[in-house]
Amino acid sequence: MHRPAPFAPRTLDWRPWLLVAPALLVLAAIIVVPLGRTVWLALHADPHGFARARTGWGMGNFVMLAHDAAWWQAMRTTLTFAIAAVSVETVLGLLVALVLLDASARMRGIVLPLVLLPWAIPAVVAARLWNWMLNDQYGIINALLVHCGIITHGIAWTGFPGGMVAVMVGIDAWQATPFMALLCLAGLLSLPPEIMEAARVDGASAWQRLRYITLPLLRPVIGIAALFRLLDALRMFDLASVLYGSDMAGMSLSVFVQAQIVQFGAPCYGAAAALATLGVIGLTVGLLWVCLRAPVRRGDVA
Repeated sequence: MHRPAPFAPRTLDWRPWLLVAPALLVLAAIIVVPLGRTVWLALHADPHGFARARTGWGMGNFVMLAHDAAWWQAMRTTLTFAIAAVSVETVLGLLVALVLLDASARMRGIVLPLVLLPWAIPAVVAARLWNWMLNDQYGIINALLVHCGIITHGIAWTGFPGGMVAVMVGIDAWQATPFMALLCLAGLLSLPPEIMEAARVDGASAWQRLRYITLPLLRPVIGIAALFRLLDALRMFDLASVLYGSDMAGMSLSVFVQAQIVQFGAPCYGAAAALATLGVIGLTVGLLWVCLRAPVRRGDVA
């Protein structure tokens, strides 16, 4: 009787690791090395500037950051902008997708490229264009409002603190809503038509089909799209930098980090602010991910 050969331990094959080694080295060069350098700077004092001179390692930059009113103002501005912009873009994107879904295939092919046009414009160009249009002296928006009798004189929409975040939300919604609409339309087209037809035969109204069938089935698509948009909104730099520069009322977290490093010459303090910004983004995105992973209640899909 033939006896099986004894079990031989497997040897580690290094060939796959050798094949991916160049890619791993590139990733280490562009991610690990800058991140490590940022951590090293954050734990050291700036050689000049407003930071107190000290030697060795320490958490002094993070302590100062916790007591910096400008940092907390930038965080409030960033969170307010991100939550408002993503909410508006999600609702508008879903509405646009529903309208395009009911259109014919030919009409959809004509309208869809036009809808995606704002998304193709770079954020810096869009911010500059809207800054010109919102100008209180020669802006076309003020000219139209004055011509229609809605206002009597031009308004500096980007000049008062109360409207700075609203202007950024409006511009970002104009530019990013096509992205949300495209993803929502793709999700709507992937839904099984048999379910909709069965609900229509059972007498469900359009609102009931949208609330109890379309939205629950579309929840993963909307969640992933909102997650990507939230990541972009939390690290927003272009709009705030072009529209307001270093104005405290409209400064985002990314602009705050850039101002500390470039304008104030405090790279160590700016590195600490960058790590804190990374923590805020990670915490916010993590909370949204937990909400997306929460199970759907039975009554929502009944």
